[in-house]
Amino acid sequence: MTRKLLLAVGLLLYASLVESADLLELIASKPALSQVKKIIEADDVLTSLLKSKSYMAFLPNDKALNTYQGVKDSILISYHLSNLPYLVQDMPDELNTDLAGNPRVYISKLPSGRPSTTGWEHLHVYINDAKVIDANHEAISSRGMKQMLHIVDRVITPTVPRGIDFSQIDSIYLNPDAQKLIEKPRYYGLEGSLSISEFEGRVNALNLHDVYNISGKNTFFIPVDAGINIRDNKTIIDKQVIHGHVVPGKVLFTRTVQDSKEEFESLAFTDNLKVFISMENVSSFNNEDQYYAKSKTIASDVAHMKGTALARIVKGNIPIKNGVAHLIDRPLMLVATNVLAILQKTAQLSMFYDLIRNHDSGLINVMTVAKSLTIFAPSNEAFKKVNNRQLEQIQLNTENISRLLRLHVVERILTTDELMDRNREPNLQVPTLSKGQSLYFAINSMDPKSPVVTVEGAGVTGTLTTANVIARNGAVHIVDRLLGIPSQTVYEKLATDPILSATFNLSQQEGWNEKLKNRDEQFTLFVPTNDAWAEIRRTMPSAYKKLFMGSFAYHVRNILERHMIANSVFTLEELLSLTTNATVSGKNILQGRLNMTRGKVYFQARVTQSFGEYYTDWNGVRAKVIRPDLKCVNGVVHVIDKVMMMNRDVTVSGSAVPAASGLASLVATFFTVAFARALHH
Repeated sequence: MTRKLLLAVGLLLYASLVESADLLELIASKPALSQVKKIIEADDVLTSLLKSKSYMAFLPNDKALNTYQGVKDSILISYHLSNLPYLVQDMPDELNTDLAGNPRVYISKLPSGRPSTTGWEHLHVYINDAKVIDANHEAISSRGMKQMLHIVDRVITPTVPRGIDFSQIDSIYLNPDAQKLIEKPRYYGLEGSLSISEFEGRVNALNLHDVYNISGKNTFFIPVDAGINIRDNKTIIDKQVIHGHVVPGKVLFTRTVQDSKEEFESLAFTDNLKVFISMENVSSFNNEDQYYAKSKTIASDVAHMKGTALARIVKGNIPIKNGVAHLIDRPLMLVATNVLAILQKTAQLSMFYDLIRNHDSGLINVMTVAKSLTIFAPSNEAFKKVNNRQLEQIQLNTENISRLLRLHVVERILTTDELMDRNREPNLQVPTLSKGQSLYFAINSMDPKSPVVTVEGAGVTGTLTTANVIARNGAVHIVDRLLGIPSQTVYEKLATDPILSATFNLSQQEGWNEKLKNRDEQFTLFVPTNDAWAEIRRTMPSAYKKLFMGSFAYHVRNILERHMIANSVFTLEELLSLTTNATVSGKNILQGRLNMTRGKVYFQARVTQSFGEYYTDWNGVRAKVIRPDLKCVNGVVHVIDKVMMMNRDVTVSGSAVPAASGLASLVATFFTVAFARALHH
């Protein structure tokens, strides 16, 4: 009992000591703030203030300071102090700091998805681009004033003149707005590779300084000199382009824009010209964060084309009096010289560009001189999903690597607007520069403002992550997959291809499709399209309803397994070869026997002298193979336009009714002139 009493008294004493500690003592008690403590203790004035006055500190931890390359002094710490001690969840949108000139910081609060245990955990709180990772530690100054401590994961860098005697410059430059920033960039270290004099000169020539001194909270994108073609800037960078670099009324720090699909109206948003701006975080191949700004012109005029312009943020999150500025590596809204220039200048496409440069000089020339091209360019992130050994093997053969690269190139301009217009075309496909190979497209328009466009080439399906990056001779779409080299399982293929979503959703019943994740197994799957299931809904509404209501998983399994060959991978060419070695069972009919998932079936090929088309025929249900040989790491998918089922496949009793007596019969019919001639001879 005595021991418990002593423990309780000790805890009370400790609590009273903590409650009576001032802010400096509270900082000293935090091991993660040891470097901040040293900086503060080196400044007697700052030390005295933190002991006696009402303050809120939002301080970077040691890890953040270790990676910070700037000057670490009391000026820096003063930008992490405010004289209003808020709980983090109660912070206003902006706060004046204790730094000379009282430059402000901006607060962003995003939902965290977590429950709130002490009042703030339901939020992700950012101060400029620094995230609060520990919060609401209270202290009391020596004068009895409330103090507050929060800890952030990054140093919050102020925009202040460095290396300049403050007494020698106008005080307005201590807390600059965007106009002052571009007027005196050297005050803030914006020199050399970060020089913005060319863009500033254009702003001067057009007398557009008022764009940069607008009040409130705004975001400004400023291109560095290296990204501006000096010869063209007088004619191309006009008033509308400069307006297209400003998002009014929004402060967008790189880490606070978490949805790359979220678009913001720029100042270039009028009746005739409409330009949106968005931001995106793209991981580089070595997993470093790279941030991009994108302008999307959706309504154009004579001088400005529709499409997307992409720029990498080379120095971001520069806080200013009227918002935040980001330096970008090229202007927004402008059209690139050619599609090759886009590949060369876009860091997230460097691996694809290097492949072309090292292995297909002819394609380099085509991209330079062709009048009309579209490139579906895999990002560096896409290469992480590829089997490196397989890619290395392809590079050893000049013909194979050229075929792979040219699979990504279409000899015409193809925008997502056109794809949307043609979305109802069955089996929408476009030929590529790789002879005999086409790209297939599908669009998920569930969100009309942001439709998801997928492209499939040689069996690999990718999603367009950035569309319509426009050049004078074409367009580039950035894709999240390298086409032509399988990187998905059969499961992933069904899950990501929009036109196969109905089959995928059906296959989830009782976890039937879990087996398709196994990379050590092999499957051949004939997959009906969404339109094929829509036909079942029209012609067999009762059966359709039962299958998709989730209570007839047994029947679903029977139907799906009728479409699958387990433990074997058969391309259409291999199926055709199989039948040529089988017994002739009738005129122009070759028949082979396959082991299906549910028993044995017959695979047949009926050959006529028609142009090459492939069909499956099961109990009179004749399905055309509209996209053959979608190769996966654990099998192959053939997309068909009919479901091989009958009404009697679904029964209320719960017992499966065989769809055909004896062995089920799966018939694939191939119309191919070449094979017919071979048979004839």
